[in-house]
Formats: sequence, C-alpha cells, structure tokens
Amino acid sequence: MKKISLALLATGIAASSLSAENILINFGYTSKIYAGSNSPGHNAGDSTGTNWINLYQDAASGIEDEFGNATDLAIDFGSTTTATGTTLDYGIATKSANYNISGGVDADLLALFDSELGEGNAVRDSSISAGIGLSITGLDAGEYVFYVTSFRGDQTVNSTIDFNIYAGVSSNAITDFSSYSIGTIINSKAVSGWSYGDNYISGTFTIDGTNDTFSLLSNSDSYIGVLTSLEIIAVPEPSTYAAVAGGLALLLVAYRRRRA
Repeated sequence: MKKISLALLATGIAASSLSAENILINFGYTSKIYAGSNSPGHNAGDSTGTNWINLYQDAASGIEDEFGNATDLAIDFGSTTTATGTTLDYGIATKSANYNISGGVDADLLALFDSELGEGNAVRDSSISAGIGLSITGLDAGEYVFYVTSFRGDQTVNSTIDFNIYAGVSSNAITDFSSYSIGTIINSKAVSGWSYGDNYISGTFTIDGTNDTFSLLSNSDSYIGVLTSLEIIAVPEPSTYAAVAGGLALLLVAYRRRRA
C-alpha cells in the first residue's frame, strides 16, 4: 500500500508541474463568477481547471491559478489614447460591463457565451471608442500558450463586432503595439463551436530573463475595446513528460507486484 501511495504522490507531483502558472481570467463584473470548462483552452485540451479569476481592475496580488493556488502574478490594465489606436496608456482606468446577453443573438454564439463567462467584460473607461489592454508580470520562465476572447452580445448588432488582437512579450509592459498584431476575432454568426479567428485567437510566447512581461491589446475599427476571457497555460518541458511517465511506470510496477 505504501508503494502505491508513493507512486501516486510522484505522479501527482509531476502532474502539478504540468499546470504551473496556468491562469483563467474572466473579465468583468464581480457578480459574474464563472466556474466551468466551456472555453477555447478547454476545448483544445490545454486548460484543465475550472477556477476562473474575475478581473476588472489592476491586481498587484491575490491572483490564483486554474486550481485555486496563489501566485505572484500582477496585472495592469490600460486603454488606448485614440479610437482604433495601438498605443496603450496604463494610466487610463478601465471599467467593467455587466449585462445579460441578448436573446436575439445568434444561437451558435449564444451557446458559447450565454454564461457568466460571456456576460461580463473589461472595457475602456473614456469618452472615445478606444481599445483596452493589459500587461502581466510574475510568470515563471518557460513556454506558454494563450487563448483570448472578445465578445459583447448585449445587443444583436454588438455580437458580431470584429476585434483586432495584439500580443507580445518584452522586458517591460508594451505601450506601442503596432508591430504585435496576431489577428482579428470576427465573431462570425455562421460558425458553431470554438473556431480560431471566428470567436477566439490563440498564440504562444516565451518568458525568460530578457522578456518577462506579457502584454495584450483588444481594439476595434468600429467599436470600443472589449476583453471577455484570457487563458494562459504553461507548455510542459520534455523532462516534465518524462516525470509523468516515470510516475505512471511506478504505478504499473506496484500494481503488478500486488497482483503477483
């Protein structure tokens, strides 16, 4: 029994390293608390936890990972200084939008976003139709994959707004995103299920001693900037996979010995 317990412990330790620094962010009003697995990252098999952090303002501490463990991550929000601009001012405050998704929204989009995950947003806080962005510091060194959604369905006309997404890493928070474009979220009404470019955008980045700040911007050619959700998932190193395989091998050996 002790051998099996030790093997389980070894496997658990290895598995926990697979989820190091994984965070799930649900942007928007505090009453919209989401705990589920209907997201692009879960659909791709990268996100596994269901602990979503509700963020609508700067956070210097208290950010938890997807399993509820405390991290040292810090998030700073900002807004662009002009409509459709790509220069982010981290001194401009953001706000949260709390609303019920319109019943007139296309059924395919409603199936994806009609939950607490889709009913709150972080948006710009100014009189102009500006973009909204953020920077995240404190991530462990390594490779990451991220998934971002930008959706506002409080009115049918708003549910198919296009959002231009910019993302990258630098030694400090990125302010000029003009060279960091990664694509456009179309929010197409014709696509069911999670579809890259139609209702989310994903990408990869590396945190190291030179580039240790991840920055993101969402803006629109015809609307305000909107952030709905963001998933940041650590990509396991080959040695981590070997550790998991080793733990499983120990389990198999212990199981065979007990049967013998």
